[in-house]
Amino acid sequence: MSEQELLQAGISALKANDKERAASIFSQLVRQYPHSEGGWYLLGMSLDDAQKRAYCFERALNINPNNPDAKKQIALLYPPAPVPPAPAFATPEPGVIHVPAFLEEEAELEEFPEDPQPEPESAPQAKPPAKTPKRKKNNNVVIIAAAIGGFCILALTAAFALNMLFNNGNTTASQPPAPASTSTPAIVIGGETATATPEPPTSLPTAAPTVAYTPQFEETPCQFDTPFGVRVTCGYAILPENRTSANGRTIRLAVAVFHSQSSSPKPDPVIFLQGGPGGEAISLSVNAYSILVAPFLEDRDYIAYDQRGTGLSEPALVCDELEKANRQDVYGTIDSSSRELVYQYAFLSCAGLLQSKGIDLSAYNTVENAADLKDIVKLLGYEKVNLYGASYGTRLGLVAMRNHPEVVRSAILDSVMPVESNWVNEYPNIANYTLTTLFESCKADPGCNAAYPDIETVFWDLAGRLDESPITLSTSAYPMGTVTETIDGSYLLSIVMGLSKATWFINTVPQTIYRVRDGDYSTLIAAQYSLPYGFEGINTGLYISVMCREHVLDTTPEQLASATNQLRVKDFIWRPFYENLEKMYSACKTWGSSGPVLGEKDAVVSDIPSLIITGTFDSATPPQLGRQAAENLANSFYFDFPNQGHVPTVSDDSGCAMQIALEFLKNPLIEPSRDCMTQLPPVKFLVPYTGNPAIELERQNFNGVSLTVPPDWSYVDNGFLWRGSSSFDITQVTAFRAPISVEDLVDYFSSSINGYRGFDGAPSPAGTRQANGHSWTLYYTTSNGRPVDVAAVDDGGSSLVIVMFSHPDEHDALYRAVFLPMVDSAR
Repeated sequence: MSEQELLQAGISALKANDKERAASIFSQLVRQYPHSEGGWYLLGMSLDDAQKRAYCFERALNINPNNPDAKKQIALLYPPAPVPPAPAFATPEPGVIHVPAFLEEEAELEEFPEDPQPEPESAPQAKPPAKTPKRKKNNNVVIIAAAIGGFCILALTAAFALNMLFNNGNTTASQPPAPASTSTPAIVIGGETATATPEPPTSLPTAAPTVAYTPQFEETPCQFDTPFGVRVTCGYAILPENRTSANGRTIRLAVAVFHSQSSSPKPDPVIFLQGGPGGEAISLSVNAYSILVAPFLEDRDYIAYDQRGTGLSEPALVCDELEKANRQDVYGTIDSSSRELVYQYAFLSCAGLLQSKGIDLSAYNTVENAADLKDIVKLLGYEKVNLYGASYGTRLGLVAMRNHPEVVRSAILDSVMPVESNWVNEYPNIANYTLTTLFESCKADPGCNAAYPDIETVFWDLAGRLDESPITLSTSAYPMGTVTETIDGSYLLSIVMGLSKATWFINTVPQTIYRVRDGDYSTLIAAQYSLPYGFEGINTGLYISVMCREHVLDTTPEQLASATNQLRVKDFIWRPFYENLEKMYSACKTWGSSGPVLGEKDAVVSDIPSLIITGTFDSATPPQLGRQAAENLANSFYFDFPNQGHVPTVSDDSGCAMQIALEFLKNPLIEPSRDCMTQLPPVKFLVPYTGNPAIELERQNFNGVSLTVPPDWSYVDNGFLWRGSSSFDITQVTAFRAPISVEDLVDYFSSSINGYRGFDGAPSPAGTRQANGHSWTLYYTTSNGRPVDVAAVDDGGSSLVIVMFSHPDEHDALYRAVFLPMVDSAR
């Protein structure tokens, strides 16, 4: 059995109060997997003998010294004796508990290799990085914007990455609720409960002592295909891991300089500050070269670097255990009763593994990131740069403007997260702003208001209903396998917030709410195809380190509880933390994080020329945060794009936002023209097709069949014509000839052994139709609950078939306007 299977079997035995069986299972687990932190801990919980229990808990601590539950159990077993006053000049030795091995297979256990200890750090040596596989270019704007807004993907569970990595334990209505208590104490991340309110910050950041160091740059071959005709210089900046520590540990930050096409480029390049935190800047710049990089190269160099802990930089703070737990959960291989434990131990294991490598997780923060930026600028020989920050990159840019203004000429800050803001405390207000903006915009749109009346009430009623009775949605996402998710009010909120964040999906929000209410889960199904890739492009370790230090631990458990209570859904989902906001605090404590120092979170006051760009519908960094930052930037210009979501410089198809950014760079002290903003079209919300206006059809030869079809629908690789009103639109038609009879064809689709070939059930006869000398048989079935119409007729030894997939709220109109005319015209 696998480690996961043994773990689940043991937990089930514990829940059944069968400690003897549980101990046997966990004993087998630690024999097979001696480095299983959860196995050792739960084995200890299964035993009664104090010495044996302590031995297990010590083994768990050897694997992860920060496991608070193991520490707590040892403290309960061996309470500290009163400590007498130490004699003068005496140095007390730490007490050590020695516990003998105890299992029947004691000899075998003693043969297990000891947990490896990190080797002493040696002086940094220049070495070429390992060659990584080359990546195929992909300039898909939706993917690019999602990558830039990685922080929001994880925080808001955005569209196409809507995975509740730590869901709230809701089960389907058909499953019995979990018992209120078990024989095993609940395992909670973090034993302590802090109640102290953080001291108010000072007006300026507290200067931390910096150890003297000499930055180095090592040029290396680029680990990617460089764009045609563009000269790119690649290498590593070798910098201290912690500038306040004299331990000598260094990190290697991957850097790529895309050189200007100009024969006399400006001396101040653009340096891109990626979002996340934890996003990969270099791979994104390569894959999105035409959107992110090329616009700047006419006049300037463009610098991309992978921030500490990310991408090609070393070390990369990757959390394989969390990603593994996510995939297992997505594929439904984790029992709901053990989901909490699986995720908690994945979280703890990630921290323990990173720390066992000697990594100082407290050094992975925005202040150190900003110091890295300053060193990179100097190492590359530039005096000043123009910052281009997106999402979390704006926060990094603001800190650089405050701490290292000598290297900053100007700043483009797109989708701003101010330094002083606390996202977890502000999330209820952000959610309320987003929902209000969406609902009011729908009411102001006559078509939307008519199709989706009283949208606000419908949304909250639906969220409450899903919290009361969650549903389970499973999708066969070939070739990945079946993806299963529990849909409750929190999930619905995350869907809506994610759709609003992405400019291309804003117009689908009212439609999605009504369709989910009526049982059409098209948006949710589309999102499930991307669930296994929720961590793609994000280094989870850095994300956790930054979010813990600068948001979670910048508040108190009481404030987190208050924020949770302000939401009108049952729980708030923010992966990779478990359940609600209150539990984040103790989770971050176990990570080894500490809160910000005095002054670190003060608002940035600067006269550096700045361009502030926001999107009205942005659910991650809404406009009020951009205005908040602008109030303290004396030479700033504020632009709010009324039809945009997150990162308008990338998502604005008109190019207006990027045009304004380029104009700003030419002279940052002069406000760019706003003329192009007057041409921006308003958001046009999607509404169901009702038959008006009529759809014009055009005769085409399609898959060997001549018939009339909508000429503006897109041909897709599977032989269908797709309407494509949005990424979630499943409306499509096809026609083809099959070398079998209609009877055999229907039998083929009617056999459950074939899984109905994507249908929910066998096609049922729905009538006949005479056209062009043919007597067609009409059939009806569904796919994922959505209508499928089929027309078939025998035609000279083969069968002629026409198929249409549609949404329930448009089926009747499309049946009359598209499907029947296709049948009538086919020959």
